[in-house]
Amino acid sequence: MNDGRWSGRVWSGRLWSVTGGLLLGFAPPPAVAPFAEWLVLPALMIWFTLATGERRPWWHCYLFGCAHMAWFSWSVTHAFVPPYFAIVLLGGIYYLGAAAVVRALPASWHVPGFALASAAMFWLRSVIPDIHYPHGQPCHAFWQTPWLLRSVAVGGEPLANALLAGVAAALVAVGRSWRCGLPRWRLAWAGLLAAVALWLGANLLGLAVRPEPTGAEPVRVHCVEPGYRPHEVASWQELRRLLRERLVAPSRRDLRADEPPDLIVWPESSWPERLTVADIDGGRARVPLGGGTARTRLVVGGDVDGERGPTPTALLVELPGGRILGRQDKQYLVPGGEFLPLLFLLPRGFADWLVDAVAELVGALPRCVPGAAGPPLATSGGVPFGTLMCYDNAFAGPARDRVTAGAQFLVVLSNESWFDGGGELAQLMAMSVVRALETATPVVRCTTDGWSGAIDADGRVLAELELAPAPRPEARILRVLLPRGPGRAPPMAWLQRLLGPLFGILAAVALAHALVRWVRIRTAKSVPSGSAGSGRPGPGRGGS
Repeated sequence: MNDGRWSGRVWSGRLWSVTGGLLLGFAPPPAVAPFAEWLVLPALMIWFTLATGERRPWWHCYLFGCAHMAWFSWSVTHAFVPPYFAIVLLGGIYYLGAAAVVRALPASWHVPGFALASAAMFWLRSVIPDIHYPHGQPCHAFWQTPWLLRSVAVGGEPLANALLAGVAAALVAVGRSWRCGLPRWRLAWAGLLAAVALWLGANLLGLAVRPEPTGAEPVRVHCVEPGYRPHEVASWQELRRLLRERLVAPSRRDLRADEPPDLIVWPESSWPERLTVADIDGGRARVPLGGGTARTRLVVGGDVDGERGPTPTALLVELPGGRILGRQDKQYLVPGGEFLPLLFLLPRGFADWLVDAVAELVGALPRCVPGAAGPPLATSGGVPFGTLMCYDNAFAGPARDRVTAGAQFLVVLSNESWFDGGGELAQLMAMSVVRALETATPVVRCTTDGWSGAIDADGRVLAELELAPAPRPEARILRVLLPRGPGRAPPMAWLQRLLGPLFGILAAVALAHALVRWVRIRTAKSVPSGSAGSGRPGPGRGGS
């Protein structure tokens, strides 16, 4: 009977773990249904219950994390299957670590501890070197209702995640108080009201610190979406033909219009010829378009060879001559796709074997290196802007640095055709919304096959091309009048930089304290309870 009850609890724990992880995956993009964003709260409630339940095994939290990672990372399988399983199995460790932090705290601190620990976990997963993975954060669920995402303007994604986790944990505390009286009823309700007030207050503060619109003349931007997958093109000749038909020809037509654009954008990986830093700096590099006037400039994504290797780069091109005026390099590379992560941890011989095996398996070896941000680029009218090369869009730092340097709008150049129309497309669109809110700066996205769109400084989607993954028979063009931002760092930028590391340090301190306490308890239990002696009976030892 006892075995049956134990088995039932185990299976119940597994079911709740998987259900909670999947719910947390259903909420952020790609959402499974209308209003799916609100599933984030019951999902976090289940995670908190698993993390604080005395009879819940540790591995239930790990299983929760694996289920979450498995759902929202599924699009990775379209590119390469083994990394997908590595992402799932390693990703679950973060959720286990957050549970360890919560269990290390006194029961009265479980609610704020869970808010801090979960935010720290998502921040750490985003910034850990070589395997940074910022996708699937709870706050991304509200990208289509940006008025509920205003807190990122105050403290970035860490604060938004912490506030959501705090509300979810406080709801569980109220439920426990109703069932068993602990915590006390009034205290539980006071905690819930405080959590909701903090969440709403941070959103209102994010609205209050928004810079006033500048009223400056908007910029006319045309983004060309070519609709083919560069890595699937069979030959160099075919690639050049597609370049002429899908990028050059549509751009020339727009340049002949009565109102030509200020800026034409081609996505990442669209310029096939490799350039060098020396040629660009020496003014010898050209990206010929064969038309246009000095009013319009072109931004194109290509690769630039430096001393350490190739770097994906956004190139600013002068028309009609095609001279390259400036560039901004990619700073965050895709692990596995553009470089092989964690090789420095492996023995030299094994690392060399792994490199050769990957090169033989995929036909090419990802050897890209990150580049430098560079100064802002500018339209012919002198409007400064910054570029984010694909994965840079997923991180707060590059966007914030571009705006701090004076950019009045941001341009994302992205090649997402690896993912074959999977959830990655919606996730990166959601991240663009977050970047716009964090920096109070409009963002325009130009991609090879979706999702292209324009977002204003309030996080609202101004225009977009309907999601239609490649291959397609012809190119599409997103034409938009893009507002301009203030060209300076938002008021709370300093707090956005601070909160992630602060939450991480506090979580690490809590874990260290728990470890020291555990060692002391184990040491105390191992000390004999009786006094030292010969053990022979005698006076005072129970002898007669």
